[in-house]
Amino acid sequence: MFQAGQKIVYPLHGAGYIEEIEGTENGEYYIIRIPTGNVMIRIPKDGAEKSGIRLPEERNIVEETLVRVGKSRPTLSDNWNLRQKENFCRLKTGKLDQAAEVIKALYEQEKKKKLSSAECRLLGMARQIVLSEIISVYEINSEKAEELLAKWLEN
Repeated sequence: MFQAGQKIVYPLHGAGYIEEIEGTENGEYYIIRIPTGNVMIRIPKDGAEKSGIRLPEERNIVEETLVRVGKSRPTLSDNWNLRQKENFCRLKTGKLDQAAEVIKALYEQEKKKKLSSAECRLLGMARQIVLSEIISVYEINSEKAEELLAKWLEN
């Protein structure tokens, strides 16, 4: 499915690459490196699809997705627990649009009321996931990625 050196996106962690494919007596494993945070993940090759690993989106799709989400007006639950659960479930999908929707929803929530520490952590996680994909796809540094994300989501 994936090759060593190939860029990927891993749910809840963001963009990275397949560092190597390791063979053991128990089967083959993808060794995934996520540069942001210097995370290494080892998953069975057979379970890769179930884990939600995907290829990064194309440049035009990244921009279209983030501009569309930026223009959206998310509906927010008043119930903190429900909002937290919904946002975490969105992040677990590993999809760019879902992570961007978490950012947008939490930005909107922050305008109404200060975010809780758990929501701040979730916002940080969502931002890291989206920024890592922007950095990977556009091959730019984090500062430029921050600028693009702000531009696209500020609508």
